Amino acid sequence: MYISLSLLLNVILGSLGIAALILFIILILKVLKLVNNINSLIDSNKNNITKACSNLPTISKNAIDITDNVKGITDVATEATAEAIVAKDNFLSNYETIKDIINIIASIFIK
Repeated sequence: MYISLSLLLNVILGSLGIAALILFIILILKVLKLVNNINSLIDSNKNNITKACSNLPTISKNAIDITDNVKGITDVATEATAEAIVAKDNFLSNYETIKDIINIIASIFIK
């Protein structure tokens, strides 16, 4: 009794096809289980998701207000820094003037 080569190849290909079909069915079942888990997760968090979505306009408005406040603070800080630099320069100028006056007075009395 001999087995032909074509019959052997058909049996091997059939076995591989059946194995691939079984693996495909297992894959489909796992994907369905994953989809069911995702659906149950969404259902259990439906209230939280709805609340978060309804709060998004308020959150974005608050973010805009915060950005405007930060911009205002930055502008004030820039102005304060500029005024501090001017005050420092004025102080140094006055200090130099007073120092020169003291040097002149000292030179008069030291002679």
